[in-house]
Amino acid sequence: MKHVHIILIGLMASVILGLYSQTNATSSITTFRDLSDSTRILVWQEDPEYPFLTPPEYRWLIMAYLTEDDIINPLNEKGEPTGDDIVNPYVSNIPERGIGQVSSGLRFGPDIAGAALILGGGVVVTPDNFGKKLYLRIFNAPKLEDATKYMVFSVPLRILEVGPKLVNIYPYLPWDTDPVWKWIREPKTEHPCEGCGGSGCD
Repeated sequence: MKHVHIILIGLMASVILGLYSQTNATSSITTFRDLSDSTRILVWQEDPEYPFLTPPEYRWLIMAYLTEDDIINPLNEKGEPTGDDIVNPYVSNIPERGIGQVSSGLRFGPDIAGAALILGGGVVVTPDNFGKKLYLRIFNAPKLEDATKYMVFSVPLRILEVGPKLVNIYPYLPWDTDPVWKWIREPKTEHPCEGCGGSGCD
């Protein structure tokens, strides 16, 4: 088990260094990891069959956001950030990845390694956004337009430094669990008398 963790850490470090060599050296590149079971357990609350070594076509969308303060504002019903929060404007050069997307999507490592959360690709923040705070959302679908819920950090991370960094999601950047999965659009609750024309209604 220890050797597998060492291999995973080495792979993530090589990803960070590779990205840094390909990206403007004045930017910040933050790669997140979770070597505990915390993220997996929360994801399985939404989908108990979400697989290990997740195939690319099945990986749920992860988006990076920036905020000026310590408040993580909710999304509106279109899935857009509100308040002073914005989608991280950096665009990956990976095909089919749009603004703010973490390039690897939601991928868990092998069960033998404790199902580590692997967020390859990192989050690139350019100097014009230094001083802002960064946080992530995981959506319950590969595309935003197909998602109905999301989970989000409980606190954002301030971006101040140039260069690559590796951040443990748990316990330093825990997920918000109140509730874990939040609706993008709250489902409408039909009143029992709605549409009955008054007949038989109290």
